[in-house]
Formats: sequence, C-alpha cells, structure tokens
Amino acid sequence: MKILVISNNYPSNKYPSHGVFVYKLVQEFAKLGHEISVISPTKIGLSKGNQKKSTYGTELCEVYRPKYFSASAKRIGNFNTYKYSQRGQVLAVKRTVRKKNIEFDVVYAHFITNAIIAVEALSEYNKPIFGAIGESNIDASVAFFNSNYFKRIISNVQGFIAVSAKLRDKLASFGVAAEKILLKPNAVNLDIYYPRDKIEMRNKFGFPKNKKILIFVGRLIEHKGPLRLLEAVRNLTDINLIFVGSGSQNPIGDNIVFKGEVHSEVVPELLSSADLFVLPTSKEGSCNAIVEAMACGLPIISSDIPEVRDQCDDSFSILIDPFNISALRSSITEILSDPQTLSAMSQNAREFSRNFDVKNRAREIIEFISTK
Repeated sequence: MKILVISNNYPSNKYPSHGVFVYKLVQEFAKLGHEISVISPTKIGLSKGNQKKSTYGTELCEVYRPKYFSASAKRIGNFNTYKYSQRGQVLAVKRTVRKKNIEFDVVYAHFITNAIIAVEALSEYNKPIFGAIGESNIDASVAFFNSNYFKRIISNVQGFIAVSAKLRDKLASFGVAAEKILLKPNAVNLDIYYPRDKIEMRNKFGFPKNKKILIFVGRLIEHKGPLRLLEAVRNLTDINLIFVGSGSQNPIGDNIVFKGEVHSEVVPELLSSADLFVLPTSKEGSCNAIVEAMACGLPIISSDIPEVRDQCDDSFSILIDPFNISALRSSITEILSDPQTLSAMSQNAREFSRNFDVKNRAREIIEFISTK
C-alpha cells in the first residue's frame, strides 16, 4: 500500500525532536512493507540546510518539506489568522503532490488540523483520508474553525485513530460514528527503549553515582510542569535532576545535572541513568514520554488526569494533582526512601510497557485503514 503522510510536525535536521512520535510510527509502516511518502509543510524561515540528510535517525520514507508562509493563529474579533496559515499549507501539499508526481492509495494525517489540510488539498484524488488525533487540547485546535465548516470537513475523513478515551469521546461529540474511530494509545519501540546498565550510563554522561536522579522528559513549558518539579525537590538532599527538552521555562539549580534537547536515540540512555520519572503535567493527549520511561524500567510520578490514568497502573506509578507541590514532594520521597518498593515498581513498569509496543500499534492501524 502507498501511504501519504501529512504532518507539519515531523523531525528535521534543525529540529530533530519535533514530531518524533510521528516519525517512529511511519517508520514502522515502512518496515511492514508499505511505501511511505511524507509531506511536512515548513514555515518559511523555520528550517535551513540540506533536508535530504537524515540526522534525526534512519529514514525509510520519502520526505518532502515544502515551504509556506505562516500567519500564526491570532484571533482578531471573529477572525482567526490561522485561515491564512492553513491555506498556505493546503497549497504546499497540493503543489508537492503535483510536482513530485506522488502516487498514494490512502492518506494518514497526524492531528486534526492536518486532517483538515489533507481534505482541502487532496479530496480531488478520491482517496480515503484518515486522521490521527493526539492533541492535548483538541478544543484549542477546533477553535480555529467555524463549527459548520469543521463538521462538514471532518465528515470527509474516512476514519480516526484516537490515542485516548477522552479524545475518542470528543470525536463522538462532533458526530463521528463509533465504527469510524480506532482507540489506540501511543506506543514505543521496545527494541530501542529498554533498561541499560545504570552505572555505565552515569559514567557515560558524567552523572554522580551516589545520588538519586529524577528525570523529566517533555517540553519545558508551564503545563508540563518543569518548575513545579524543581520546587518539589527544593531542600531535598542527595537528589539530582535531568530535564530533557526545550521551551519557554528554564529550570535553574545546582542539583540539575543535565538540561537540553537530545537526539531520540540518546533518550533511553538518559532514562536508564535515572531512578524515577516525574512529569507533573496538566494536560496530555497520550504521553509518549511516560511510555518510554516505563519501558526503561522507571517508576512514574505523574498527574491524576484521564489521559495519564489510561497509561499507568498503580503497581508502578503514583498519580497526583500536578499543582500540589507537597503531594509531588511526598510521592518522590515515598518511592526513593524504600529500595524494595523502587525495585518492584521498576520491574512492574517494564512488564506493563509491553502493552505499548509500536510494532503492534502500527499493524493494528494498518488493519484499520485497510478495512475501511
């Protein structure tokens, strides 16, 4: 099958961590024997360099990165400038398919805005279009559109892959029939995400071997909670922190041993050097970072919200109010103070992660697409 993927969030040389979850899934599509073309519209001025060189990982797909002018997404009265940004992406997709003579049997668009771009750009080809819905706040994306326009456009989408029950139910509230929705949480490649030797990893990165290390993986922005984690461990001795990601918030402290973006292949090594994964997030779609951490054998402290409850089991996790700093601190000390609990939770996390194998997820999505 020839699959055309539409995603404006896909890794590049300059931004190797952007859309890694999309990249990993479509690589699995390719490994299953399908021919994959990816169109990733790129804002003018956003990327530089030779885009044919894949520094973010082995690329099994043909990737095109047409440029478009972005007017951002600002509301002016009843008008949203996203209309012009969307139009630019629609034209970029149309132009690329035509100029590159891309042949495809089906379209897979990641996120609701990309599904709408696919409908606008590719309906003339009369090929089925599928949308993957993984937004942490789908209402914010839907707010770009007039409600009548939105419902009319999504009625042209053949099927949806929802990463959480909450998003599945949201699609149903838009009038999408249950048989058009596949509920399939995000997953990871268990051949890549597995526990390495902790001492070896700490030696590799120069981390102390006599302290407990907490790791945070995600965008360094308010709703993910990096500064809440920093506050929770204030005055706790013998604890170091790793922050993997970038964003508008900047955790600073003598107890931080690593902070910054890394290539995806480094993430499991950093996870393996830690004792505990902590993510006090206020909203998610289906959190890849949580599944990656459990696959590397880390107990999880995260948020008591529906999306995280879908991923976690109390045998290896503690879920709390992400804004309750006291509860966050006590959960951290509870786990770290008992080596037997830490060890048992680690083993349970690893076992539970087998429910989130990206190879199985890719096969089930292909089966869903093939039967529609």
